[in-house]
Amino acid sequence: MTFIATDTLSIFDPAARANPQAVYARMRLEKPISGEVGPVSGNTFWFFTRYNDVVAVLKDQRFGKNIREKLPPEIVRRFMPEEPDPMFAVINRHLLELDPPDHTRLRALVHKAFTPRAVQELQPRIQQIAYDLLTDMQSKPEGDLIADYAFPLPVIVIAEMLGVSPEDRNKFREWTNTLLFGMDDEKARFSIMEFMQYMNERIEEREKEDKGDILSGLVQAKEGGDKLDRIELLSMIFLLLVAGHETTVNLIGNGMLALMQHPQQMQKLQQDPDLIKPAVEEILRFNGPVETTTWRWALEDVDMGGVIIPKGDVVLPSLLAANRDPDIFPNPDVFDITRNPNPHVAFGVGIHYCIGAPLARMEGAIAINALLARHPNIALNAPIESLQWNHSLLLHGMKSLPVVY
Repeated sequence: MTFIATDTLSIFDPAARANPQAVYARMRLEKPISGEVGPVSGNTFWFFTRYNDVVAVLKDQRFGKNIREKLPPEIVRRFMPEEPDPMFAVINRHLLELDPPDHTRLRALVHKAFTPRAVQELQPRIQQIAYDLLTDMQSKPEGDLIADYAFPLPVIVIAEMLGVSPEDRNKFREWTNTLLFGMDDEKARFSIMEFMQYMNERIEEREKEDKGDILSGLVQAKEGGDKLDRIELLSMIFLLLVAGHETTVNLIGNGMLALMQHPQQMQKLQQDPDLIKPAVEEILRFNGPVETTTWRWALEDVDMGGVIIPKGDVVLPSLLAANRDPDIFPNPDVFDITRNPNPHVAFGVGIHYCIGAPLARMEGAIAINALLARHPNIALNAPIESLQWNHSLLLHGMKSLPVVY
């Protein structure tokens, strides 16, 4: 459903946040590899909107992350200070900001803590968290599904994984809001300082004693005698903090919106809760939690199907656009929880594929099935066009989701 006029709208326009798919559909049809000038920086950003192009870019090592080592200083200065701010460096040495061989080394270490078994062991606790939240919501005839449920569930999960006490969970939200959506560098630095101080105490506790949680796994992880240093630990914790709750908030919120907009599909899932696995995959495809990937730079002039991406320009493959490509997905604008096959790229492709994908899938499945079982008549309680979406090109989700139970 299109809520905005898209014939001249730029993907950077805030109005496009309400329905970026309409803009991407036009781009895919008219100019599938599109260079757009950023309204703030004036730099060119290349958007890829076809599935095969997105996959190709994400697997192509000519597009990389470590531009300080691989691009000349005059290009680097277009995007970042000549001397990196040491405070921000503390949270940026993680998997999404590194190329091989550094990326390969860190991913091997992190995988030691993030094993399938470690994730699976969280299932009973996630079910209990969902049950407790739904019990708290039971007396409310209406509410905000994001604030009441979609946000607190993954925050509690990731906080417990990282050893954060219940009274400190709100600090996580403040830190991530400031660092992801804020525009004040001084506030951002203060948030990083608070984050570092808090997590250093948790790390030191686990250096003395393995508490059996994911944070202990990260602290204790070793590979060939190697382990994460303190900055790598803090950066990985920050990545887990952001990726571990912001994306899952959007998965649950976007998923429930899609189901409420398609009552026949919601009824089908209620009648057969075992459909939740393909339903989650269709939610991820139809209106996923991440719009574009994080920035990659062309490390040389790259020819992509006759389009030259100049050395030093940023590429932004659109996961949302790829997942609606009609060459890959028949009837891509139809929401079908039994869709099969469903080779969506909501979690990325290649070496930067989301390491937390199994946890996000589990949280989404438990949260949505539990909610529909407890509130089978849940419905949207506001005009669809009134919903406010985050302005970020990276994270695709709503600020609130008014519902009636």
